Amino acid sequence: MSAPESDGEQQPLAAVEPLHVPACIPPSERPGLRERKKLRTYETIAQVALDLFDRQGFRATTIAQIAEAADVSPRTVSAYFPAKEDLLFPHTEEMFGILADRLRDRPAGQFATEALRLWIGELFDTNASKLEHERERMRRRVIDADEALLAYERQQMGKGERLFAHAIARDLGTEPDDVAAQLAAAAAVGALAAIGRVHDEQEREFTDPEKHRDAALALVDQAIVFLSGGIRELRAQRGDPPLQAA
Repeated sequence: MSAPESDGEQQPLAAVEPLHVPACIPPSERPGLRERKKLRTYETIAQVALDLFDRQGFRATTIAQIAEAADVSPRTVSAYFPAKEDLLFPHTEEMFGILADRLRDRPAGQFATEALRLWIGELFDTNASKLEHERERMRRRVIDADEALLAYERQQMGKGERLFAHAIARDLGTEPDDVAAQLAAAAAVGALAAIGRVHDEQEREFTDPEKHRDAALALVDQAIVFLSGGIRELRAQRGDPPLQAA
């Protein structure tokens, strides 16, 4: 994440959890002290904004209120989050960046769907704590209560669909704008969205983060089997040989 410089406010460290650097980022690429301070400011703003949105509603919450709760200026909030909606999707750019790396660097013989499954597993591992589980439930409550936020979320998912279309085109030996690649990418995003809806309905059964993870990944695995089978069938129809691992 590239964040702007702070404008000098003292950050309330008690307002944010200890900074978590995903294990999938190698030590050589992990942030230094200066970058960690900027990341902490970013995380603090996002967390206090979520708390306010959940208590008083997204529309009723102002940037000025978020700035006061985070002990920063409104200018700082807007510098880190140019759109108010971005406060509910603070890690989208980072997550899609990691997905792009996984799809680009996957070994020969690995379908895009398999790389997607590994990426999803990493996301669950990164957010495995009970606190993160509760905050995700809070975030879903806020988004699901606002049609404009749901539309914004679909727009964000469109970025993932475009990434996936490029990766599936590689599996099919075609171009990203090919109908087959577009359909497969749309099916992947649609399947994940459907899984999210089903899992949200069942979420009260899983107060334990580990059980939550296992139940969600079981649904994801079903979708991956379905999607991978479709790609294999498309390749067979084209007369392409099965993918072979390097």
